[in-house]
Amino acid sequence: MTLQGKGFFTFIISDTEGGNPGAILAAAQAASLSHVLVKIADGVRPFGLDGSGADITFPVVQALRAAGIAVWGWHYVRGDDPAGEAKIAVQRAQGLGLDGYVVDAEEEYKTPGREAAARQFMSAVRGALTVPVALSSYRFPNYHPELPWSAFLEKCDYHMPQVYWEQAHNAGDQLRESKKQCDALPNARPYIPTGAAYNVTGWDPTPADVTDFLTSARALGLSAVNFFQWSSCRQALPQVWSTIAKFDWSAPVQVTSTVPTETGSSAGVTSGTSSTGTTASTTPPPPSSDVFTNQFLAALNSRKAGQAAALYDPAGVRVWGDDIQHRTISIQAGYATFFAGLPSGTAFSLANLEVDSDVRYIDWQAGSLTGETTLILKNGKITWDYTFLD
Repeated sequence: MTLQGKGFFTFIISDTEGGNPGAILAAAQAASLSHVLVKIADGVRPFGLDGSGADITFPVVQALRAAGIAVWGWHYVRGDDPAGEAKIAVQRAQGLGLDGYVVDAEEEYKTPGREAAARQFMSAVRGALTVPVALSSYRFPNYHPELPWSAFLEKCDYHMPQVYWEQAHNAGDQLRESKKQCDALPNARPYIPTGAAYNVTGWDPTPADVTDFLTSARALGLSAVNFFQWSSCRQALPQVWSTIAKFDWSAPVQVTSTVPTETGSSAGVTSGTSSTGTTASTTPPPPSSDVFTNQFLAALNSRKAGQAAALYDPAGVRVWGDDIQHRTISIQAGYATFFAGLPSGTAFSLANLEVDSDVRYIDWQAGSLTGETTLILKNGKITWDYTFLD
């Protein structure tokens, strides 16, 4: 079946509306969800059972499906026993009568030699299941080349990357970058992203974030989106849940030009575009017109980690791909590693620049390397640096 619209991942089913099937259905209908994704297994063990072994997921699946809401099952896999993991995947998916199956492969599958395990697992699952199968993993494949992407995607119908903009507020920008990288993979599949609807210490996604995510997904022509995860969002982020619920997926896309600010959206990744993906009207000034950008490029060309780190606020954050460096001591170490890996004589040059108050959108080149950097300044220091390397 083709997914259309908004979906939510659940985790511990007893924490999801108290595990009450009627309450789960009511909340799903009120939020206009087209599908729900329930956890059905972890490794070789079933998931969603109570202490006595009774399956508390099954009545939830029945209630949702009876009301026309699709239910997919997701399964965290590790790869140390691919035959055992495939067996429980098939048992749970068939036993629950699910509409689709999602394999969640992450850190453990980056271990060397796991490609064979991925192929064995996927062949067994694909051979037994007649429902659609999807892969859920990292948002930016370029930063996780060890994962056997092709082996998983070869047997999948969909790709459901985890586009969690944790520690930032540029959901739309990260979504566009994720799609670009996922579409470039061998065996690329239709893209259905999962956004962040949970909180961690020091960071919450905001209603503006999820609106940006949803609007950007519609502008990209995506058929569906997901969010992770239900109980955390309902309990800790009621405004985020309400924003997702009120978003009309079927409405025509209305895209307006907005530029991230320090107190709103955090760093962006695409130079010359707004957080919603529309072309900004600001004409990029010549390189010599912005003093801070010149200082930043000079620090890069100095190849001195201390000089580069001195441009950052003591509590600044530098995000390069999936690597998050907090505070200047960590940022300096990150630059030292980066500079050490550059060929001798590499010079950094400015390819494009857009300035909006305390935000700098910088496209730069260094030999064969190109980067897209967004800097957010406060009192003349970098508080956020969000960079993608091409």
